[in-house]
Amino acid sequence: MRSALLTALLALAATGCATPRFEKLYPGMTAAQVADTMGKGPARAQEFPDGSSAWYFDEDHCVLMRNHVLVAKSTTETRTAVHTPVASLKHQDKAWCGPPGTDGRHEERIETPFGTFKGSVDPAAVTDQVRKGVRPQAADGGQPTP
Repeated sequence: MRSALLTALLALAATGCATPRFEKLYPGMTAAQVADTMGKGPARAQEFPDGSSAWYFDEDHCVLMRNHVLVAKSTTETRTAVHTPVASLKHQDKAWCGPPGTDGRHEERIETPFGTFKGSVDPAAVTDQVRKGVRPQAADGGQPTP
């Protein structure tokens, strides 16, 4: 019981560090104000041809800076598409702070008791694979009829 509680507290501490400070950010803040509010600079940055830059504080929190001023911020959003006792399918729109007209990253995760599989899940492709993998059997156990 104690180890489960300790694990939960450590997980909360590790994931919740950026969130309270990140919520205090708003458009119009200068780069210095953003860094001061977050208590640090970004973990990584990405520059774009239009002169703007994305500051990523972790994989789930970023801000878009233009002329050293915060113009937008983004967090990862997760939606559960399917949830069963055996598996669940979750869709994530990863935090993306690109200029208008650029597209962010999307990721699907299938969580099972055997592990988590990440990638892009195309339901039509999965259906086709299942159809190709399942072959009809003749009633007498012989070859299927065409």
